[in-house]
Amino acid sequence: MVGTKKSERILLRAYLPKCPLRLTAQQGFSLIEIAVVMIIIGLIMTAGVTIFRSSILSTKLSTTKTNLDNIKTSIINFAVANGRLPCPDSTIPPNNTGQSNPVGAGICAGCANPPCYVPFQTLQLQLPGGKDSFSNVFRYDISQEIVAGTGLTNTTQDTFCGVLFEYLNHATDTGVPRQPCVTDANDPTPANGQIDPPGQGYSVAALIISQTSIDNVFSAPPGLSGKNVVGVDREYEMATRANDNAYGNLVSELTYGDLYNKICTAQKTKIRIQNNDLSMPPPQRNKCAELNLSGNKILVPAGTFFDLPQGNSVQFYTTDATGTTCQPTTCGTPITFNMTAVATDAGNVDWMGLPFPVVTRNGRVQITTGTCTLGDI
Repeated sequence: MVGTKKSERILLRAYLPKCPLRLTAQQGFSLIEIAVVMIIIGLIMTAGVTIFRSSILSTKLSTTKTNLDNIKTSIINFAVANGRLPCPDSTIPPNNTGQSNPVGAGICAGCANPPCYVPFQTLQLQLPGGKDSFSNVFRYDISQEIVAGTGLTNTTQDTFCGVLFEYLNHATDTGVPRQPCVTDANDPTPANGQIDPPGQGYSVAALIISQTSIDNVFSAPPGLSGKNVVGVDREYEMATRANDNAYGNLVSELTYGDLYNKICTAQKTKIRIQNNDLSMPPPQRNKCAELNLSGNKILVPAGTFFDLPQGNSVQFYTTDATGTTCQPTTCGTPITFNMTAVATDAGNVDWMGLPFPVVTRNGRVQITTGTCTLGDI
């Protein structure tokens, strides 16, 4: 048996430890050290979850804001194409279909407790269930009136801008209902559908509301929080009010100015002058109208109307005993339609909103000039 050489044994002993390897208490981790490590890991995980949650909420917030803008744009496009604003969907979720109610022009029906819901199908929007990113159905309130043939949901492409002007330029007239409106808790009489006193708020053509209450998450500037604190339908709180958790604070306002500036040009803006003259015996109630002193007289029988475009003037004439032939007798001086509030502007009497009750805002105006008084209906 060949043994290990002496030189090899000496070399091996040089590299071997003189004592057995032992793990002492000083070389391990204490319970305190392990606890500190666990706390640090916990803090890191908590921070990660918070950041992840914040990222998700931020994405939802951004998407909902984008959807609000898209809804507003779609409403404007709908008004351009149809000459009216779409009615809300009045069906209570989850059965809401996204269809305007009614589909055609008219008084918006079925919305017993405004604001109702966005008609996303009518507006051709890709919003499953009409919901925002927080799974809440978008709310929608619209400027409408309860009198048949009035308001911005009963208009046509010919009358939309004329009616819109009545809202836009006479928003502070006494006795003019303004709903929906944006007001605050200091409004002394919030149930009258008006803004009292002046400066307490403003009226709008439409409101789109996301019901999610997220102000405290991102410290976002507060918006409209829904119904007024006293629970009055169609009055909404101003941005200075704190979130009352009734509705969310993500709101897109569609003002009368937004609509007018995007839709109404001098060519599109018209009023309809209604011949409802009862001052003469039939058939002499018929009148004639001459546009821009052109020499071409248009017969306007009693009960009918004609359109007067923005910037055009009209001169009225009487008719003969049969009501079929225009006479040279004029009714006062020519009136120009410039959408102003001066007495010489066509439709001024109708737009002034006085006396109460207000002459209905249907784009057909009352003309009083000389011996011609063409009343509104």
